[in-house]
Amino acid sequence: MSRRRPLVALERCGDYDVANVAHALERALSPFGGMGTFVRPGQRVMLKVNLLNKNEPEKAVTTHPALVRAVVRAVKAAGASDVAIGDSPGGRTTTASARSLFEVSGMAAAAAEEGARLVLLDDDVVRHPSPGGKLYTSFNLGREAIEADVLIDLPRLKTHGFMQMTGAVKNLFGCIPGLEKAQFHVKVPDRDDFADMLVDLLLACRPALSIMDAVIGMEGEGPSAGNPKQIGALLVSPDAMALDVVAAAIAGFDPMEVYTIAAAQRRGLGPRDVDEVEIAGADWREIAPESFAHPARDITAGMPPRLRKWARARVSSKPVLGRPTDCTGCRTCEKDCPVKAIRVESGRPSFDYDACIRCYCCQELCPEHAIDLKTPWFVRSLVLRGGSKRA
Repeated sequence: MSRRRPLVALERCGDYDVANVAHALERALSPFGGMGTFVRPGQRVMLKVNLLNKNEPEKAVTTHPALVRAVVRAVKAAGASDVAIGDSPGGRTTTASARSLFEVSGMAAAAAEEGARLVLLDDDVVRHPSPGGKLYTSFNLGREAIEADVLIDLPRLKTHGFMQMTGAVKNLFGCIPGLEKAQFHVKVPDRDDFADMLVDLLLACRPALSIMDAVIGMEGEGPSAGNPKQIGALLVSPDAMALDVVAAAIAGFDPMEVYTIAAAQRRGLGPRDVDEVEIAGADWREIAPESFAHPARDITAGMPPRLRKWARARVSSKPVLGRPTDCTGCRTCEKDCPVKAIRVESGRPSFDYDACIRCYCCQELCPEHAIDLKTPWFVRSLVLRGGSKRA
């Protein structure tokens, strides 16, 4: 008997008008029987949003508050007794910086007006098992995310310099406390291993539902320094990996180019392409933009470990201060580099490329987007794609 394909709902949503988003969400949930299939009366619900760093909603870095509002309303209509909205941003987060992050991203207003709580997942952490984990059999995770009756994952569709794409699976990395996240780049610097760690994390968190913000995504050098890209869709599924496969196809990737999808496929935990997914609603080919800029690929993949380390230092993209006038000398890059390969001198960062492990945390977390990724010219000529283009 053939295995049943996982179901992903794909609905058009052209803008962030809250009523339009709510209608699209309702349609997307209907193939599953509505939000009541996932949330029962009296349950506590945690919405795991993407709050990578302090950015306005229109920058397409964070989950849009209009989607968060629509989801809060849906779970409350299903009878939820408590709704929390939270994340653990990258790097150090103080009470003041968390407050500013919530306000600038629009989450503070959404929570206040919809009757939800804001949660910083750094504040209360517990050790939680990962059944079937390959590299990690347990993680330190935010208590509110793990002990909620229902965990709902709310990623935004974006490219990612390290994993190629960030989606439902990668968004769960925010359940790990901020400072500890940087150490995973030291413990598992290889991209394949890092992806396996994220799959282990998925097995630990097990979100009941994933709802992806693909109204406006991010192309290019995501997850924070890329460019907003109109897509016009919401994706919904209880299967986070299947959702990411459909999102990858919409963004013009062969899904197996995305490291988390490939890692799951090697372990028999997810589909490898859209043909292995049942899609309800819109046709993904009609949703997919004509072009979608991707990050550079890692051409060292598949090399023996020792050779890969040597080659990676020479052919991988490296962080540079691409926009010096935007740099404020805030030292975020220096403080959050997991291997201390950055020093800020005279108000500007300098990079120790021999120590750099190419994790791109500095580029990802720079609040002013002043750090770029520079790819060697000979690599650009071979593999750097300006973007996918549909035939």
